[in-house]
Amino acid sequence: MPRPAPGPEALASYIQTGARDARTAYRELHEHERLAYCDTVSRVYDLAFKHHFGKEPSDDEVFDFIDTVAARHPQYAGGVSRVLRGEGGRGGGMHPRQFLTAQHLVIREIAKLHPGFRSRAERIVASASRRLVSSGGGGDRDEGLEFTGSDAMYAVSLTIRLDGTLRGIELHRGVERIGGKAIANAVIRAWVSAEKQRWARAKEIGRHDSFPEIGSGRGGGDAYRIEAYSADRLCRATVDRFGRVRGLTFMRTDLFGEDGRHGLAAEIRQAVRKAQTTLTASC
Repeated sequence: MPRPAPGPEALASYIQTGARDARTAYRELHEHERLAYCDTVSRVYDLAFKHHFGKEPSDDEVFDFIDTVAARHPQYAGGVSRVLRGEGGRGGGMHPRQFLTAQHLVIREIAKLHPGFRSRAERIVASASRRLVSSGGGGDRDEGLEFTGSDAMYAVSLTIRLDGTLRGIELHRGVERIGGKAIANAVIRAWVSAEKQRWARAKEIGRHDSFPEIGSGRGGGDAYRIEAYSADRLCRATVDRFGRVRGLTFMRTDLFGEDGRHGLAAEIRQAVRKAQTTLTASC
């Protein structure tokens, strides 16, 4: 039997067969395709959860289900328990790959208990994915769907794509007169402004919409973070499990070299993109 193509096809195959190769095939996807795949898995997980438990499952039902999965996959019991119980919000501080594996296992176990759900796997996944993610790496990157935000003082403006990745950042004239901490705060505020726009559009069109709304408190205190430095180690960016910038730290007080504010903007972009790429690769 040929191996299913990474993406929705492999997810549907895993739901039907439980084959490990199908569950891990997504690791071959390119960065933006992997982000879309994670969104698809989250939507299928939500559908499967409601299909099996209904809107308000009892604690006994959840614990019984955890015991069932633990009996089959003891090495993943802890992660499955944390995902099902929603401890600490989405992921509860779990490593992204551990979190995604737990979602897969829950979906598969529910499919085994409900033949109708299993038989409709291809349709369920296709509906959840909204669009197929190919394994070729040259597909649609949501071109034209970009969102720009700035801080209140217009010291910083930045643009993110629909999948939440940073496209560009600009430090405006006069930024040299404020300190590093103020610049870092301005970057975060600009990010929040752009992310609010991105989230609303993502929900509207049903792509890259599995993130909780920023500022809603639905992250439940999830403390998972990824950090990365710029090439010259001038700055360190911290992102959460959704790739949102949560912190920016400058390692030196002398921030502006020969290239001035443009050089500093390039350093910030390097650090953020490296953190986001590392996050995606960790799934």
